[in-house]
Amino acid sequence: MFSIVRNLLVLFLVVADSGAPFALPGTPEPNPQGAPSTASQPKPGNRVTSHDSVVVSAKLTPEEVEEGRLNDVYQEAYNIERSHDCDKAIEKYQKVVIPMAEGSKFPVPRSKFLFLAYRGIGDCYLGRKRFADAEQMFQRLFEYLPAWPGTDDSDYPINYRSVGIARMHQEHWNEAEEALQNSVSLFDKQIERAAKSDSEFMRNEHSNNLRMSQDSALNLLAVVYCREQRSGEALKLLERAYEQATKFHAPPKVVRQIVDTGLSISESAGEVRAMAVWFGRSAITK
Repeated sequence: MFSIVRNLLVLFLVVADSGAPFALPGTPEPNPQGAPSTASQPKPGNRVTSHDSVVVSAKLTPEEVEEGRLNDVYQEAYNIERSHDCDKAIEKYQKVVIPMAEGSKFPVPRSKFLFLAYRGIGDCYLGRKRFADAEQMFQRLFEYLPAWPGTDDSDYPINYRSVGIARMHQEHWNEAEEALQNSVSLFDKQIERAAKSDSEFMRNEHSNNLRMSQDSALNLLAVVYCREQRSGEALKLLERAYEQATKFHAPPKVVRQIVDTGLSISESAGEVRAMAVWFGRSAITK
């Protein structure tokens, strides 16, 4: 049983080809583990360039000027992180981005870039297998999240999932279960709100992105249940994830991930009927 669970962890917990940020297979960047957030990366906004006039510059508020300065140094660190040089990126975050953000007079830019910097460090720690340190960084994000990007943003449940992943790596199964259950529950609420929105984008594309990210949380929670000798509950979660993923047209990699987990867990539990179901699904998702 344990070797199978270990293989499932290897299946889920990978470093994205694009660089240091930690990502699950089939999930879009820049989030470390999930659906595209509406606020995950700093947006360029109205920035002054060498050819801009003094009039344009005068339109920027002091807060916008400050955010621009912070964005410049953050992007430098983030680009280093994406180039696979996590040691240098962590140093840049710790020595430049974080001190500048902490010195900000404006609460939103301060929270925004502290959130992004500590998340970048946490992602790097995951890549370096410093799982306890990664968990500590992700826990710290909850301090800044209410101000930016906000608890209505998908980064809120995504961060709980990040905590769960770090705890899974440490084999802290009960604690990982708690974090992942929080993630699933928060996604439920966000999906319900998005589905009732007046915005077509929120009802369709954003709702489906949230569902896809929740599918990954359900998948991970199923692995935890398997490790806790709760294979029946794990397979029920995977049925839920599979039904949602196929109904709302999740990318093939996401569906395949669910199917691979269902097949592995049903085999490990000796559930013959479930094995047959997941084997049939495996044949049509290759």
